[in-house]
Amino acid sequence: MNFLIDKNLPAAQELLSEYGELHFFEGRELPSELLAEAEILLIRSVTQISEAILSQAPKLKFVGTATIGTDHVDLSALAARNITFANAAGCNAVAVGEYVLSAAFAVAHEHQLTLQGKRALIVGAGNTGSEVGARLSALGMEVAYIDPIKQEAGADVEFSDWQQLHQFDLISLHVPMQKHGEYTTWHLLDAERINRLKPGTLLVNASRGAVVDNQALYQRLQTQDDIYVVLDVWEGEPDVLTELVALVDIATPHIAGHSIEGKIRGTYRLYTQLHAHFGFATPILPERNVLPGFCDEEIYVASDYTEADIGQWVQKVYPVVQDDSSFRQNGLTALGFDKLRKEYALRRELWSQILVCSPNCSGKQQKQLEALGFSIRAA
Repeated sequence: MNFLIDKNLPAAQELLSEYGELHFFEGRELPSELLAEAEILLIRSVTQISEAILSQAPKLKFVGTATIGTDHVDLSALAARNITFANAAGCNAVAVGEYVLSAAFAVAHEHQLTLQGKRALIVGAGNTGSEVGARLSALGMEVAYIDPIKQEAGADVEFSDWQQLHQFDLISLHVPMQKHGEYTTWHLLDAERINRLKPGTLLVNASRGAVVDNQALYQRLQTQDDIYVVLDVWEGEPDVLTELVALVDIATPHIAGHSIEGKIRGTYRLYTQLHAHFGFATPILPERNVLPGFCDEEIYVASDYTEADIGQWVQKVYPVVQDDSSFRQNGLTALGFDKLRKEYALRRELWSQILVCSPNCSGKQQKQLEALGFSIRAA
């Protein structure tokens, strides 16, 4: 079969080469000469799939995106052409959870804040929101969710509502972009809700840029500057509101989910769906065969470790402030934004870091560190 694959899908060569001829592309645009022959198209969220694109791909049978989001794909156009679609829901949920954790620690360190005992509101209780909530809960934060769909389905988590918005110390957004229907998310955090955030609130958006009204957020920060803000996604990206960048605490170019493990899981989940759809005869290669191993250096953990110590261990694996610095220096143009994403450095997840717990560490402490995402070994 003839494959056309985003170059930023790691492990594609290893997983798919035996099933056909692989061609790779870079950037947001699909090469028309390769698109004309493609039977299988594998993309990321920067590539828009429209009727105009599909009209150039008469042989296309399968489109997969190595992301959870689908707002960049015209699903009705695919269905009209009887083209199978697949996404990779949850593939980067761990990475996003750790992005929020690292960002929260970075802001807390900069402003001498404590996270334990504070209240966190997670908007969206799906795969990603649940990973974020689990980590913040492990830190000792009181976590609640807003998700009307999950709430109606009877999900077993604590729910809150927008009327309680002003009571939370951290707000983290993890919803898809929905412009139509009962549960729209475009400007979900509009001017009215932004202005109800209490002073000292930490707002994190690692979902889609337009979930937050960027102009309204800019106005709040310009006139009051009394909340902390972490933005990984931007309204209109790769073009960003540079005046807003200057006012937020941490700014990054839509890379919250870009751990190497998350990227590989995205490719792997498309691989398994392709395998099932086309009935490939060879056995499925185990995921562990394509994931990297542990970090070489282990960290010894004493029983009297503090919240600040945890923050240092998280930053050792993923120092989000480095991404912030790179973005401010090189990512404020559309070209720079895309270049940072395309050339993003290797980033690991917390499980790759082994913490060696002293004999005095309690079972409760070991469970906390495991819940945060680290791998644990007894001394």
